[in-house]
Amino acid sequence: MALLAYFDYLGFTDFIARNDAESQQRVMDTLFRDIESALSKGKLKETNRGYVADLSESKLNCVNFSDTVIFWSNDQSLEALTELLDVSLRFNWICIDFSFPIKGAIVLGEISYYRHDYENKFRGTYRVNSMIGKGLVSAYEKTKIQNWAGTVIDDSVIQYLRSIETDEEVFLSQFAKKYKVPYHDHNSQEDEWVLKLVTSSGKLNDEAYNNMKKNIEKNFTSYNKRTDSEIVQTKLANTMRFLESFR
Repeated sequence: MALLAYFDYLGFTDFIARNDAESQQRVMDTLFRDIESALSKGKLKETNRGYVADLSESKLNCVNFSDTVIFWSNDQSLEALTELLDVSLRFNWICIDFSFPIKGAIVLGEISYYRHDYENKFRGTYRVNSMIGKGLVSAYEKTKIQNWAGTVIDDSVIQYLRSIETDEEVFLSQFAKKYKVPYHDHNSQEDEWVLKLVTSSGKLNDEAYNNMKKNIEKNFTSYNKRTDSEIVQTKLANTMRFLESFR
């Protein structure tokens, strides 16, 4: 069993289809930087290439393939969950507010990870970078049905906190808030824990709100992504309604 945070970039296929290879690489470099910044919790170290994210203290694992980013723990301790939520909160906020909108889910479940790297003398390669497990499926399914840019904490995590007699309200309110999540075929009937869109615990003033609103709107359209479809407009409107809840 492991704690898992699963994220998908919104509009990634459109981004690839509507940008040349050089532009794609520039954007991917930015996305890799965001992943590293979240894992390092903003800490930097100086190298001969300049300042880079300091990953030396991270206890999480991470893999990125195509439009998916996954963070996961080595155990299911409260310490591991704290780090996973801290990293996920940073990643969620950075992506939605600054770089590339995402949606995601945080779950507790079974996963297995396989890695292998081989290169022969002809530079032919065989690389395995694969993950399986019911926890991965659960996170994927929980993410797929969401109709916004945002991240839900699955009930499996809530049940885990209750099993170790940790006050979920006190613990989760550091990273998340209760909200009725918009899904593709319905809105949630009960409030669920979702990651905050801001890292502070206070409300947004008018200036901060308007700046963040502009940033999110820009991120939905950046890199030539199309927003004229009803599907995209609904995701954007749902995200803006969530942002309103921080005023």
